[in-house]
Amino acid sequence: MRKWLCSRGRCGLHAVVLAAGASRRYGSPKQLLRYRGETLVERSARLARLAGASAVVVVLGYRADRIARALGHRAAPLRRKITIVRNARWRDGMGRSLACGIKALPPNARAALVCLSDQPKLQAADLARLIAAWRSCPQAVAAARYEGRLGVPAVFPRSWFRRLSGLSGDSGAQAMLAAAGDVAEAPLPRAAFDLDRPGDLAEL
Repeated sequence: MRKWLCSRGRCGLHAVVLAAGASRRYGSPKQLLRYRGETLVERSARLARLAGASAVVVVLGYRADRIARALGHRAAPLRRKITIVRNARWRDGMGRSLACGIKALPPNARAALVCLSDQPKLQAADLARLIAAWRSCPQAVAAARYEGRLGVPAVFPRSWFRRLSGLSGDSGAQAMLAAAGDVAEAPLPRAAFDLDRPGDLAEL
């Protein structure tokens, strides 16, 4: 496994992958779509680890059992570093899922890399670039910039955990980024592509 800037066990960075939604516009669970031999939720968890996250929390809701089984098929080294959290109120929106993921982080977590499971064009190098932006100013929020705006993936330092754990409804990381003020930016144009409708898959 390639070693990126954030060496394992040293930076205290943990990942939170949000994968609880029902994919209503898509019509079936996007988390289970296969791309290059793995499901999108598996890919998100793997890339976060490859980029340098010490461990990964995956927040599930809709079809949680089925998606958890997909994650359980991963090779043992990755599977041991994945914690599955079930958001019983996933219908409330992404904010609730993000709060569940943050609350599940261990006390030694210095920061949270927040990822989605439907940005399949992202590479580990993209996430590593974002992590490097955070490491250059570890007390600040770091976020991806694409299509002229800031968005996820993003890294939130521990000082933000209390605010994030209080989120509810559909107000998620985007609202937090808007309130962050100074943000360390990383240009990640590949983050602009996400899967919303079945036709989007053809672009891959």
